[in-house]
Amino acid sequence: MKLRQQVATFLAILGEAIGGRPTPPDAPPADPAVPPAAMDRTVWLESTQEIVIRELLESCARSFVPPDRHVRANIMMFSPDRARRQVHAATAYNMANDPDRALEIAATAAASGKAVTDRRAAVADLGLLRITAIPAWGLKADEQARVRPTLMSILTVPIFNPEDIDGALLGTLQVDSDLTVEEAGFNKPESAELLQQFADILSLLLIGVQVRVQDVAKQTAKSSPKSRVQNASQVEPGLYVANRSTSIFQLSKTRYS
Repeated sequence: MKLRQQVATFLAILGEAIGGRPTPPDAPPADPAVPPAAMDRTVWLESTQEIVIRELLESCARSFVPPDRHVRANIMMFSPDRARRQVHAATAYNMANDPDRALEIAATAAASGKAVTDRRAAVADLGLLRITAIPAWGLKADEQARVRPTLMSILTVPIFNPEDIDGALLGTLQVDSDLTVEEAGFNKPESAELLQQFADILSLLLIGVQVRVQDVAKQTAKSSPKSRVQNASQVEPGLYVANRSTSIFQLSKTRYS
């Protein structure tokens, strides 16, 4: 219940922020023959929406780690051919001085790549990765060299497309830290659930939906599972994938249970 109350609060803030937003000057002209889902989301994201997403990512990061400890948050978007993903530098939180602030990697590479392939939350212990010299999950040497060198842990979830739940993802959402997985609390099932809820809100923003708290409250009230992420399975040394994870738009489905 506490998590739902947090999300309701964020939605209320977002509703006020985007409820009466003007059409950005660089937005593509409306075409009645083209549904909103087919419009160029990159152009839309490069507008006033960046401000809202930046604030949401900061709130997201600080929901896990207190102000005096290190934490970052970012979304990674797919390239047009969906072969690559790149950190959206303009909205990333606390990454301005880091070499990986605009990191681009293969779509299924790194810990976040597991969130893409399995469509579930994934947690990575980067400290263990260094100790055991395990290959960096599909990252090329030059890509690995750009990763913040002191980074110790990462929690990542898929961003589902609310207009096509079973279709292509919109991207991935990550929080990471110089703290260990245990210190940051990324290994707790409720942490993966909370991050997925932030991803759910982001999915609405990315497709330009005006979030209305009442509508979302009705949808979440239909929830039957108490938690959408339960436990985790180790898929590789230092890399864990949630046993169950769904979007708020899939709570009535059992596809991922």
